Order: sequence, then C-alpha cells, then structure tokens
Amino acid sequence: MSQEIIDAARERMDEAYSADLPNREKGLADLQFVVGKQWAEDVRAEREAEGKPCLTINGLPQYVRQVTAQIRNLNPGIQVLPADNPATEDIAEIYAGIIRAVENKHDATSIYEAAAESAAQCGIGHFRVRPDYCTHDSFEQELLIERIPNPFAVFWDPLAKDPTRKDARYCFIAEEIHKDDFAKQYPDKTLTDITSDHRPAGVEQWVRGEHVTIAEYFWVEHEEYTLVNIDGQAFDKRELPPGFPKVHPMTGKPWPTRKTRRPYVMWAKISFDEVLEGPTEMPCSHIPVFAVTGEEIHIGEEVYRSSVVRHAKDPQVLYNYARSTQAEVISIQPRAPYLVTAKQIAGLDDIWAQANNANRPYLVYNPDEKAPAPMRVPPPIASQALTQEIQLAAEDMKRTTGIYDAALGARSNETSGVAINARKLEAANSTSVYADNMVKAVAQCGRVMAEMIPRVYDTERVIRILGADDQEKAVTINQVFRAPDGSDVVANDVTTGRYDVRVSVGPAYQTLKQEAAAGQLEFLRTLPQAAPVIADIVAGNQEWPEADRIAERLRKMLPPGMEEDDQVSPEQQQMAQQQAMQQAQQEQQQQQMMQQAAQLEFRKADAEARKAEANAQKAEAEAIEAEIKVRLMQAGMTQGVM
Repeated sequence: MSQEIIDAARERMDEAYSADLPNREKGLADLQFVVGKQWAEDVRAEREAEGKPCLTINGLPQYVRQVTAQIRNLNPGIQVLPADNPATEDIAEIYAGIIRAVENKHDATSIYEAAAESAAQCGIGHFRVRPDYCTHDSFEQELLIERIPNPFAVFWDPLAKDPTRKDARYCFIAEEIHKDDFAKQYPDKTLTDITSDHRPAGVEQWVRGEHVTIAEYFWVEHEEYTLVNIDGQAFDKRELPPGFPKVHPMTGKPWPTRKTRRPYVMWAKISFDEVLEGPTEMPCSHIPVFAVTGEEIHIGEEVYRSSVVRHAKDPQVLYNYARSTQAEVISIQPRAPYLVTAKQIAGLDDIWAQANNANRPYLVYNPDEKAPAPMRVPPPIASQALTQEIQLAAEDMKRTTGIYDAALGARSNETSGVAINARKLEAANSTSVYADNMVKAVAQCGRVMAEMIPRVYDTERVIRILGADDQEKAVTINQVFRAPDGSDVVANDVTTGRYDVRVSVGPAYQTLKQEAAAGQLEFLRTLPQAAPVIADIVAGNQEWPEADRIAERLRKMLPPGMEEDDQVSPEQQQMAQQQAMQQAQQEQQQQQMMQQAAQLEFRKADAEARKAEANAQKAEAEAIEAEIKVRLMQAGMTQGVM
C-alpha cells in the first residue's frame, strides 16, 4: 500500500510541477519585481563597474496595495443554510457560530487577505483548514484555519480548472528541510542515497543537495455503493436491516436503485521514497486546501495565470533606466573637464587633478600666449526625451494595471467628485477578479468546514460559538435526553442534516454598529419626540463609557408596555400589568364621565333649542296679534270717515 502511494505521488508531483512550471517561473519573477529586484544582474554589475547610477524607483507595490485595500474592505462573512429536511435553522446558526469562532480564534481575515495579496503579487495564494486536537491531553478535536506563506509550496492537479481548485484530484504542500533535520524528525525513517548514476525521473523536486522535500499529499478516492429509493428517501443498501423486503409491500415492484460513488479525501505525509505519516481519511469530500488565484486565461489545455504587476514590469524597467540615465547626466555636469595646454598646468598638476573634487575658490595656471585661458568643456544637457520617457513609463504602469491617479489617491485631471468616483470604480472593476476569487475561496472553505463539523464535533460537549453580533456564548451540542417514552432525544445535534453556505460581503459588524449609532442620533435630531421610546436603544449602541448603564436607566423610564420581555423581571411584569389595569380602569371611568358630560351638554343644548323655538313661536304669535290689531284699527277709522 505504501509503495503504491509513493509511486502515484512521484508521478503526480512530476505532472503538477511540469504543467505549472511556466506560471511558477513568471510568478517568482513578479515577486522579485515587487520586492525591488528589477535589474538584470549582468546589467547591474556592468553599470556599477563603470560607476553609473543603477536606481530602483519601485512603483509596483502601490498598485498591489490598491488591490489589497479593496479586498480588506470586503469583510467576507460565512453564512450557513439548511440544505435538506433533517437540517434546521437553529443548527445552521450553531454551524455558523462554530465557523465564526474558528475564524476569530485564528484571525482568518488576515489569512484570507494574505492569500489574496499573494495572488495580486505573483498570481496565486493559498490557505487551508484542518482538524486538530483541542489540547495535548484530549481526544476532542476542533477546526483550524492556517495560512500557507509560500505560494510556490503548493502543487495542484493540472486538470483542476476552478479558481479555488475545488475540482482537484490531488494536491501537495511541500516543505524543504535539511537532511539532518529530517533525521531528527523521523529517526525511524531512512533516505535513499540518490547518486548521479541513479536519479529517477522527477527527483529534482525532492532532493536538492543537502536538502530534501517532504510533502503533505492529499488525494481524492471514491467508494462505490448502491443507493435505494424507499418512498422518496435515499438509503445505502448496505445499511438496510437484514430481511428488508426487496419490493414495495403495496405495489409489489422492486425499490428503485442506482450505483453511485462517494468521494472522500485521503492524506499522508511523504518523502521521495517513503510514507512518513498516514495514510488517513480526512472528514471531507473536497481537498481542504484553497487557492486564491489572479486572472487565469485558458489557451487550449494550457493555463496562463497573471498578477497585478505582470504587465507593468517592462514600464517599470524603462522607468528605472530613464531615471538612472537622467541621474547619470546630472552627476556628470559638475565634473565637466577643462580645456588646458600642458604649459598652463605645468607644475600645477596636483591642483588641477582635484579641480572637480575640491571646492577651491580659484585655480592657478601658467600663461600661454598661444592659447586662451583654461575653460570648462560645456557639460551635457539633460535630455527632454528622457523626461518624456519617464512620464510615459509611469503612465504605462497605470495603463497596464488599470489603476489610475484617482484610485491611488493622487491628484488627477478629474475635478468633480462624480468623475473621481467613476475613475475609482473603473480601477476597482479592472482588478475585481482578485476580490471575486478570494470570496469564492472563502465560500469553498465554508463548505468544507460545514462538511467537517459533523465528524469533528461529534461528541457531547460544551463549545463556544460566536454570534453575528460578535458576542460569544457557550452551547452544549449533541446532548442526549431521555424522553418520557424511554427513547433518547439529542438536543443541538450537529451530526445530522446537510448544510450549505454562502458568503456575504460588506462592512464588519462593528462598522455597521457605528453607522447605525450615527444614524440613530441623526434620526433623534430629526424627530426628537421619538426620544422617550428609543433613547435606551440609541444609548446602548454608542461607544460612550458606561453606555450600558445609561441605556439601562433610560429603559426603566420607558412607558408601561414598552419594555421587552427578556429585560423585565416577573415582579416588574406583574407591577406593569397592575398599572396597566389601573390605567385602563381610570381611562374607562374618564370615558364614562365624558359620555355623561356629553349627554348633559346634549340635553342642555336640546332644552335651549326648544326654549329658543318656543320664544320664536311666542314672538311670531305676538307679531300676528299686533298685526291684527293694526288692521282692525285701520278698518274702524275707515268706517268713521264714511
């Protein structure tokens, strides 16, 4: 078995190394440029031998930092979702809490960012997840997220095409150590003496002089079995109880079956000719190593992988050369030689030999009637073409990276805020592949962790989880209770159900809290009458000293019925209920009194209306009576005249 593993590992390492060698060489050159190794060694040696300036004005790191700054603002957060019937929202939240706690413990944000920064610098970066024992004297395990600092230490299956390499069949994480250190770490293992007469193919990846390479070797295997469909549910045929009927008891038809393959990951630590540790099955179906890649272009079966600085290296070389040449011209100007005759400096050789080095107030010479006074040769004039070349090289670096002055924080031709933001957005879009690929890697990491949790956290124990609000709490998982019917019931069972993940990006919780606090204060300024009912919430969200105590005191001033149930004691609830009942009775009495007063007012108004109507009728009758009297008097006067 061990020899089969070694034989397969040798062949696969040679395959992975050979297929990715061009990208690895270009990526190494990119890294050297980023750290400032930008001159060819022969050119540098020649210029230094001649005393010429060999300047390195490294402008590439600012473009890398621009990409990594965009990545640092992402704050990817792994969210867990139920993916089948046994899965529940409550257990999904426990899964998410475990993942957040693991991320917080191992500073996963920095690990994700370092992998993305490596992708921006040389085209690829990596990180990993693995289970390990909680302590040296415990059998309980936990998950760890770890950085892989050397981007060239990981060798991938060349057939893997996904940016995260989740479709890889195998993977190596290599480490080069001295032979003496190997003997100390593995005293019971031996190294085959590989001579020039016996050098197997691919050995250069494993042995370099006094150093040897050991590697963690991951590979995916498959287990074939038969799946049985019983009333819509899938079961492993091997797990059915003995004597289980082969046909449906109602229809008499055989249960539907199909052949399937379960992928699982194996791990071993190996040298060139021996298995040092393992093999061991990993608790996942995908290799728990994650790649964050730069821009990848597939040309047939070949993959061309690029970094941010890949196409900016030539402009950087031109920039360095133009600046060095310009510095050379400037350095020559104060050293321009003098035109003299031999007679003029006869006996004064020492003085004139130091003419360009010593700061003398005057130079003495011998008169020569056949020649004019000594004069300096006109110094070389700085070339305008060099200045233009420097400017063009700087612009070419911006053009090849897609990052311009506005995105770098420098003044540019854009004057309006809209134009500046548009140019920043343009730069962000041109490098968004790095941020997108990091988010994809984090999502795949979350899926692998969700797959590992049921097999790593498989015992009853108390664990600490982290909520979305960064608050830590203790939870007992896989806790077994005896039900009244005698059966066992498992609370917070994280070993059943299937869960999927998604990644959200945006400000961190603390940033969101600060923004919310500022918005709430602005809301109170706009609507101050809301202060009596939300002042406790606003105070609790502030970063003031004793903010919690202030919020608690304000909460006690809330009107009855406004407090949340989890913030009120039973005595306070009873008192609040009594106060509410008393207030309701008082309101009812007030309503009755108001109704009675309204009725009295109505009766009074009705009486007054009737009285007014009677008075009007009386006045009308009196007016009629007076009119009758007037007419009678007029009639009597008429008769007397006649």
